[in-house]
Amino acid sequence: MRKLWVLSLKEILLTVRDVGVLVMMLATPLAITLVMAAAFGTGGDDAPLESIPVLLLNQDVGVMGKTLVDIFYSDAVGDLVTPELVTDEAAARARVDEDDVAALVIIPADFSARVFPMGALAQQIAGVDVTKVTSDTVLTPEQQIKMGMAFLQSQNLENADPVVVEVYASPDWRISSAVVKSIVSQGLEILNIQIAGTNAIIARLAEAPTQSEASSDNFAQMAGAFQMQAGGNAQTADLPINLHITSSTGRRFSWLGYYASAMAVTFLMFAVTSGGRTLLLERRLGTLPRLLITPTPALTILLGKMGGVILSGVLQLCVLWGATSVIGAYWGAPLSVLLAILVIVPCASGVGAIISAWAKSPGQASAIGAAVTLIGSALGGGFVVRWSLPLWVQYASLVTPVGWSIEILGRLQAGQSLVRVLPWLGGALALTAVFYGIALVGFRRQFE
Repeated sequence: MRKLWVLSLKEILLTVRDVGVLVMMLATPLAITLVMAAAFGTGGDDAPLESIPVLLLNQDVGVMGKTLVDIFYSDAVGDLVTPELVTDEAAARARVDEDDVAALVIIPADFSARVFPMGALAQQIAGVDVTKVTSDTVLTPEQQIKMGMAFLQSQNLENADPVVVEVYASPDWRISSAVVKSIVSQGLEILNIQIAGTNAIIARLAEAPTQSEASSDNFAQMAGAFQMQAGGNAQTADLPINLHITSSTGRRFSWLGYYASAMAVTFLMFAVTSGGRTLLLERRLGTLPRLLITPTPALTILLGKMGGVILSGVLQLCVLWGATSVIGAYWGAPLSVLLAILVIVPCASGVGAIISAWAKSPGQASAIGAAVTLIGSALGGGFVVRWSLPLWVQYASLVTPVGWSIEILGRLQAGQSLVRVLPWLGGALALTAVFYGIALVGFRRQFE
């Protein structure tokens, strides 16, 4: 029993003293858990998205446009969005282009008249605001006749082209833009229900018996037709509205494209961190010490050893790019994506170089590499959509190649030009220089 206890204690001590194993066992799952909590909340009423800035341009003079706007200020939406009414369309679009806000919702000038032509004509011909009628409302015979006329005239307008509500979205606010679209869709459903209910009430009013000699067979036929058609429309009609989602780049968010590139970057990290262990293996085999006694600079040896890792990584990403493109994933303009790959892979390999230069054994390098890859992917958006993470997590992820890589590829997927992505490519190159500088210090310290 004592021998069993000694052997068990020895294994525990070896585990506790191995930094790589501790990082893999404890730090990695804890870090991923914290990131997931930051992205999705801790339970209860917590929400990862709030105060999404959205601009509302209501050009409609009728009640329907105001109803749609009021949805954004309702208690049901709460603090999810921060709406702002605007009047200048050009200035509002410019704010979206500058990524100052998530989206701009544009309600056209003829929205009420085309969505519910009966309402506009009833107000014009009969002087009745149909949005305020109830089942207890009593119409005069004259109003009934005029309401029937308004209804028949409105039937001629129902075949007109649908009205377009535009959501002009920023490519940098992908998840937030989807939330805005959902709110607009919900608002249109509410309008549909309100219009159906109003039609049903008006139908009942139209068939109510009149108490005036003004009634006639002609009116009875008109009211009967009104009741039948309005009642039928209340059950089956869809709003003549097209919800048009656009962006300054012309491309919309794609889950397939996002996760194709995110997973490619994550497994690139696994590959380059594992490939960097060759330095430690060569030291153990004695080939590296013999190489170091030659007049070859340490930086040349380090870059030479990592060159094969970089070339393998470039090939890996190119193969994944081509394979996922076949099934419909869009990574961006080909030349821009190729340039991005040539920047991303050296940056990722810098992490492998640091681990190889500072780790004490191949086993420790493997454990640390896996841990760094998982933590970096969690922070950078490899497991959840990057733009659903809190801003502080997005900024913190920029110490990892994954954060820069997913940001760069995400912008290319959103249709941004190479000019707009160049600052991000420059940032990744600067991080690469930092990584290799740190690796060179560790390389000289450990191998020389």
